[in-house]
Amino acid sequence: MFTILMLISHTISDFVIQTNEVVKLKSQMKLKGYLYHGVGIFITSTIMIIFTKLKNVSELISIILGIVVIHIVIDFLKELGQNHILNQSNSEINAKKEIVLFLSDQLIHIITILLIGNKVTLEYNMLNEMFLNAINSDNPFTKSDFKIIFIILYIALSGAYLIPLIFNLIYAKVGNYNNILDKKLKENLNEIEKKFVDEVKTGKWIGILERILMTVFIYKHQFTAISYIIAIKSLARFKMLDSKIFSEYYLLGTLFSIVYTFFIYYTFNKII
Repeated sequence: MFTILMLISHTISDFVIQTNEVVKLKSQMKLKGYLYHGVGIFITSTIMIIFTKLKNVSELISIILGIVVIHIVIDFLKELGQNHILNQSNSEINAKKEIVLFLSDQLIHIITILLIGNKVTLEYNMLNEMFLNAINSDNPFTKSDFKIIFIILYIALSGAYLIPLIFNLIYAKVGNYNNILDKKLKENLNEIEKKFVDEVKTGKWIGILERILMTVFIYKHQFTAISYIIAIKSLARFKMLDSKIFSEYYLLGTLFSIVYTFFIYYTFNKII
């Protein structure tokens, strides 16, 4: 139970509450950035355990602090590697190394939580039961409920970071591929509409929602429903699919999203 709660905390602190400013400070190796991130991890971890019985609060807090410190150390080492990559001239090699760094960083974080968390046993508390009774439920949340919540959050949010890195590798020899696609996306739009596209970044949110729905459908064994997601996306981009450049980009993004969702879902089901 503690393990899954810490995995949820990791996902929220890394992909939701960590701001671009904090990421920038960390990349500049500024202590303030790591402290901000550490505080975020500690707060989300503490919030997660309100659903549990705390037999030894001081011991539990010390374990959470240990996870925070290890997390910061891992992030520091990742940024060292990231800064080394930025000094390389080969964009394709840089793109490969960025993917390896991201995957290694996440893998080490998750393994660390699994190793530490498996030694901690927590039970549900009355707050859990009171909350569920308030919504007319007779049974408290189970470990499986928190497990699927983590898997949904992790797949949806981590994919938003990994898939762009994969595109950077695929289009490494076309340094301005984002600009080319951006121009295609803004064809026949007026200035107000172009500004709207720049500010809202709908593609990222569509991808996140797409992976959330796919994970829910996999969990419910409704595999055919996934085809409806693809159909709706294709309908929204129908006119733009006439462009070979855009259609290939769109197809790659969709297929990577599907493969990533299935792979992470079944992997976490096996190891957690």
